[in-house]
Amino acid sequence: MAGPNNHARRYTVHVSGVIAAKLRQILRRAKREGRGDRVLTAITQVQDRLKRDPQHLGEPLYRLSALRLDVRTSIIRPLVVDFAVQEENALVFIKGVRLLTELA
Repeated sequence: MAGPNNHARRYTVHVSGVIAAKLRQILRRAKREGRGDRVLTAITQVQDRLKRDPQHLGEPLYRLSALRLDVRTSIIRPLVVDFAVQEENALVFIKGVRLLTELA
């Protein structure tokens, strides 16, 4: 198994149609609010980190032992992403995304 600093191991990131639609909705909203570039950058950063090293992204929430999934949450401003990692098969499942509210 590759270590966290060995970038040879890549995880496959699964995004359902519902989550993909939610991301498009978030991006449209962010563009209307004038922060589309920041959201697009955050989406790119999240995607890259999930492919390279998801076990060190964000904070652990809980483990689904029967499925061998570690559920985590991460904030890369202005996005919050909830995801599950199955280490032995190098899989990541995005289970939720949301946009942080802009404070005045």
